[in-house]
Amino acid sequence: MKTQYVKYRQNKGGYWTEWSGLKKTSVTVTINADEQRIIVHSSPQETYRILDFKPTQYIDDSLVQDYYCVDSSGKKCTITFVISKSENAIINLKYNNWQYIYSGYLL
Repeated sequence: MKTQYVKYRQNKGGYWTEWSGLKKTSVTVTINADEQRIIVHSSPQETYRILDFKPTQYIDDSLVQDYYCVDSSGKKCTITFVISKSENAIINLKYNNWQYIYSGYLL
């Protein structure tokens, strides 16, 4: 997947902040099934080890796949891929205290 935009929010004191404005971005995100890794090719590169995943779901004509991961610092997170029929894609990267949403397209 190639990202085009990103937005984020934080959880402060048990409450989520408003989403940031959309920011342009251009990073590639790959899933390496053999090594069970999701890699965000940003600077610095972010690597997430896949611990488990939910079966693929189809919701409103989109493919939805949830991955339960741990990052290189040992923090757990959930990464959800949503891919539409038109091959637009969204990645939701969620920790307990912050969340990023990338939008883009499949390569």
